[in-house]
Order: sequence, then structure tokens, then C-alpha cells
Amino acid sequence: MSLTTLKARLIQRLLEKDEDKQSGFTLVELIVVVVIIGILSSIAIPSFQNASDKAKQKEASAIVASWVKAAQAFYTENSDYPRNVRDLGGYVTISGCRTTGKWCKTGTMTDYTNSTRTWIYSPSGNFQVYMGRRGNRLDIRARPTGTYSSSGYGVTGCYNWQSGATKVIDQTNKGPSVPTTNC
Repeated sequence: MSLTTLKARLIQRLLEKDEDKQSGFTLVELIVVVVIIGILSSIAIPSFQNASDKAKQKEASAIVASWVKAAQAFYTENSDYPRNVRDLGGYVTISGCRTTGKWCKTGTMTDYTNSTRTWIYSPSGNFQVYMGRRGNRLDIRARPTGTYSSSGYGVTGCYNWQSGATKVIDQTNKGPSVPTTNC
């Protein structure tokens, strides 16, 4: 074997070793990727948790909106404000849970359409929906209740029978207190 051939083989082996060193990631590159993933997840996870609470709020929003429209229809027909759930029951079916919590998740609902109550628990049991008169308007509120009371968003709505105005507002603050709305 000639000296030139030995030099060529040695150079070829050195080049192969350099290529092997270039095929992996350095520790610094791996740390940078882990830090970027951590930052992105710290931004995304709270958004996903908030989206779940907002989705639950839509149930209460639909109930309050239907009660407000039913109150408006009741007043149009009777020239008086509704005093209980039965008054609204002629315009909307009102069903709910008997209590809060896991019991509501079993699918057993109670029909409150003919009830003299002024409040019910929502079908999910996450909200207590109630109505009450304030001057010339009817306030309808859905407040988070049970285990959901501190982490849920409430809904408030009203019907003003003098002006005919209606309003439904999804609350942006978590917790059981739901302020009234001016119509």
C-alpha cells in the first residue's frame, strides 16, 4: 500500500468522524426547545381552562335568554309581570335538577313548568336560576352554585315592561355574586 493511499484513507476516516459529530443536537439546543415549549404551554393551558368555564356559561345564558323572552310574551298577553316559573311555563319548557352536584349528571330532570317556584337549578346543576321583580323590570339571574360556585361565570338578564327592553349579559368575573342589569 502506498503512502498516498494511506493518506487518502486517513483523510476519509477523519471526514466520516466529523459527519458523525454533526448528526445530533447539542445540549444548548435541547434546553432552548424545552424552554420554548414551557413558555407556550404556560400561555395555552389557562386559555383552555377558561374556555371550559365559558362553555358551561352558555347553558345559563340560554336559560336566562329564554326566560326573558317568556317574560316578555307573558307581559304582552297578560299586561302583568310573571310572578313565578308557572307564569313562564306557558311560553317555555322549564326543566332542571333537584339539587346541585353529581346527582344532576345522571340525566334525571324535573319538569318545573307548572311550579310556583321563583328559582330552579339548571339541568347540569352548575347554576341556580332565579327571577325577581325590581320596580318596573323583572331580573333573571343564573349564579354558579355548588362546587362550581367559585370558578364559574354567572349570567344576568332583565325585561323592562314599561320600555319593552330586554337584555342578557354574560358575566366576566368568576364567582357566585351576579349583579343586576339595567334594562
